[in-house]
Amino acid sequence: MEGFSFHLSGYALQPRADLAARLTDLCLTARVKGLEASRISIGGGLPISYTDADTWHAFLQTQRPAHYHAGKTFQTSDFYPYHSPLAGADALAALLATRPEKTGTTLASVLRDAGLELLLEPGRALLDRAGATIFTIQGVKDRDGYQLLTVDGTSLSLSEQWFSSEYLPDPQLIPKDPAAPSGTFPASVGAATCLESDMLTWRKITFPRRPRPGDLLLYPNTAGYQMDSNESPFHDLPLPPKVVVDQTDRPRPRWRLDRHST
Repeated sequence: MEGFSFHLSGYALQPRADLAARLTDLCLTARVKGLEASRISIGGGLPISYTDADTWHAFLQTQRPAHYHAGKTFQTSDFYPYHSPLAGADALAALLATRPEKTGTTLASVLRDAGLELLLEPGRALLDRAGATIFTIQGVKDRDGYQLLTVDGTSLSLSEQWFSSEYLPDPQLIPKDPAAPSGTFPASVGAATCLESDMLTWRKITFPRRPRPGDLLLYPNTAGYQMDSNESPFHDLPLPPKVVVDQTDRPRPRWRLDRHST
């Protein structure tokens, strides 16, 4: 027996520190019974911060069903915390400095005194500002005051939608015709399956040009959202190719297809 583990939803530090201290007590009890119990795992992940506090809170206060396709509603708690005052390594340092209840000392001291190894899953915090996902627009339908786009992919490519949530960084429109007229063109983005819930973006994104079939949509910062089911052929769609961009020791970036098998 190596130890104990837990997983908590959300990113609050105090509950995670409290439960880590409880697992420490369980490890000590297990050792008395002759078991090794030398490590605990506190699961994932560590938050990342996409935007500043004012922008994030303004979005939460003003968003309403009219901003989404089909009047979709989201509660504040449905969204990933796109602003976090502590992110990545700073969040881990703050967690270790948190005082679990009934201990009178920091979590780092609790673990050190018990001789325990701490395991955790940083998750998307390791991949902040990495990766982008590109879809081709296949169809455009006019709705009441906005358009509904369909693309050659599914919401499995952006895992926030799995949890009845929304991936909030706006996609960038790359028009096939750079000379297309400019203006203000709101649109939501649907995916390729027959499910009404298969939406890449419920929000009505305001694009600077009218989206057309053949245009590309680029979603930024998506490396932390590419899950293994995105590599599954169950949806009978071709598996999306991955492109690696490398600028190491080169005067200009070079790209290649990722040939790793799945």
